Amino acid sequence: MQTRTVTFFSEGQKLVGTLRLPDDVTPPRPAVVCCQGFSLTRDVFLPRNAEALVAAGYVTLSVDYRYFGESEGQPRCRLVPRAQVEDVRNALTFLETVPEVDATRLGLFGISLGCSVATAVAGVDARVKALVAVAGPGDLERVWTHFPDFARFRSKVVAARRAFVASGEVTYIGVPRLLASDPATCALLVAEQPKYPTWRLEVTFESLLDLFDFKPELTVPTIRGASLFIGTAADALISKNELVSLYSRAPEPRKLVMLEGLAHHEVYDDGRAFAPVMAATLEWLGTHLTSVS
Repeated sequence: MQTRTVTFFSEGQKLVGTLRLPDDVTPPRPAVVCCQGFSLTRDVFLPRNAEALVAAGYVTLSVDYRYFGESEGQPRCRLVPRAQVEDVRNALTFLETVPEVDATRLGLFGISLGCSVATAVAGVDARVKALVAVAGPGDLERVWTHFPDFARFRSKVVAARRAFVASGEVTYIGVPRLLASDPATCALLVAEQPKYPTWRLEVTFESLLDLFDFKPELTVPTIRGASLFIGTAADALISKNELVSLYSRAPEPRKLVMLEGLAHHEVYDDGRAFAPVMAATLEWLGTHLTSVS
């Protein structure tokens, strides 16, 4: 496997990514952008998925979204899904410039919030020939309304946004606090974070307003590629109904795989869901990306 650190620009911000290629790239290979989840940088969790894709013959690109990791953008850790959508679209454009990539065969793979971002991109970008969307929501506000006293919490976020707009004031909130409904996932994040110096377990408080407004399921009906949705049935963070909702709106070809008895954190690294997720992913991409001409 070949690994390169690359840079490109997304709406004027320099982004840093990791490009992984098979040793043999003759002829040019199909390529997949890997989309990470809530607050994560490109080197957290998804490299193992990317390496499995490369072993199967795909080029992969993992990118730090603007405001995160080694990419540009101020203030740091500002979580704006619509900006992440544009970053991924520009990642696709960058792949079109890579000689080892077949630009007619581009796909997306995303987990958790990365699932939502990848789904939104597929709904607005006809270049996406195949989508694999794992354990993510179709309507972020709908997910958050299930938490206690959401209306009061949202009003605080609105106040933080007004302060940010009026004076540039930035406040932060810890990711474990936001994901407290899923202690196992929180424990995994807290245990892993010290290994990654550019990953901070916090986001700007005001940017949660952008999160609440993000509803990728609205663009699902306009997906023009093939869509695979993979859910974890025992997910304490994101209801499996979110994946069902995405799937129900997607045009053919589409497929829903629900992993019974598995939880959200188990899709990562050595979790029990990793192997079935990648088996389904490689089968789907083999049919709908490798074979595209």
